[in-house]
Amino acid sequence: MRLFYFFILIPMGLLGQDLQKSNSTIDYLKDFSLSQSDYLKKLTFNPAIDSKNNLYEQYELAKMAPPTNGPNQFHIDFVGTANLQQNINEANEDVQGSAGLGVIFERYFLKKGNDGKPDSDSKKKLVESLDMEAYINVASSIDSLRAKVVNNEVTNQRLFGHYILNPVSPKQSIFINTNIYFNPELDWEKGSWISKVISGMNMRVNASNVLWNYNNGTDNISQYAGSISFRYGFFHEFLPNDRIRDDENKRRYSVRFGLYYGSRHVTGDISSEANNDLRNQFLGTVDKNYSGLEPAFSFRLNNIIAEFTAPMMRGSSESAIEGLTDIQFQFSIRFVGGFSLKVNEKAKNDDDDNDDDDDGIKTVEEVKEE
Repeated sequence: MRLFYFFILIPMGLLGQDLQKSNSTIDYLKDFSLSQSDYLKKLTFNPAIDSKNNLYEQYELAKMAPPTNGPNQFHIDFVGTANLQQNINEANEDVQGSAGLGVIFERYFLKKGNDGKPDSDSKKKLVESLDMEAYINVASSIDSLRAKVVNNEVTNQRLFGHYILNPVSPKQSIFINTNIYFNPELDWEKGSWISKVISGMNMRVNASNVLWNYNNGTDNISQYAGSISFRYGFFHEFLPNDRIRDDENKRRYSVRFGLYYGSRHVTGDISSEANNDLRNQFLGTVDKNYSGLEPAFSFRLNNIIAEFTAPMMRGSSESAIEGLTDIQFQFSIRFVGGFSLKVNEKAKNDDDDNDDDDDGIKTVEEVKEE
């Protein structure tokens, strides 16, 4: 549980520090997808109601809002998948549905100068950017893993070992992956070399539920089982920093190597003491926790990430489990593109359509000119 808080609270804390500063007005919550200049244009001055002093107070508050086209800019994308089948007959339990929703968040913290590099103040900051992927899949049922039993021994142990190593399920699962990039232009009196060797840190959580089934012809036993995977450590980015981002500071390209510490944990009903014998039938051991080094190499091309990992897991009893312990190679490709969040796009267009209307309301620019 402590590891779970570590994975969640660190990236959310970095986000919260800046949002707390800019949460002074409700207007910010309504206009957080607008740039600072657009936000200022929306402020209005009615001579019959407001005073210039009040207007300039709003102006100063508006400058606190984090812009989307400057320092502290952020981007939010949503990804959705669904497999919802209409229940023709409510008594038919075979009709199932599943759906998934994901969010991709990126935030760039530094301010750049005219040369395209961080300015003098930004060079003192360790963290350059934060990005996070989070996906949740839900379904009316869960996947099932069935043991092949010969002479009361499970012959497909690799199926269960691999599930613990990589707990992926399209029905009931969660995946959170967070990258914190260090400032490559870091200018400290001591320790500036850190960001030249270590480009950033990665934290990952992956968990799901499945049903483990054991049938030896006499006994037919099913138990709910879960697995949770943790990974955290540091990585080195091989591409120059000015090549991995686009004009909006969103990451597009990457070639990197990481050295991480990983752990795997068996959860759910199968992990209870009462099911020690059954768990031993599936895995050949009663161990529930496994850990070890997890080196990884990955590259990114726009919205596609390909990754190779070589986890080296071991349990407390040092028992060998097919598909889990020793060195296991894993290969994966995932899509990290989505639909960008544009909350005020319609409102902005409405304002543009009414620019020619003379309603006695003046903008900030018009008041300043007076």
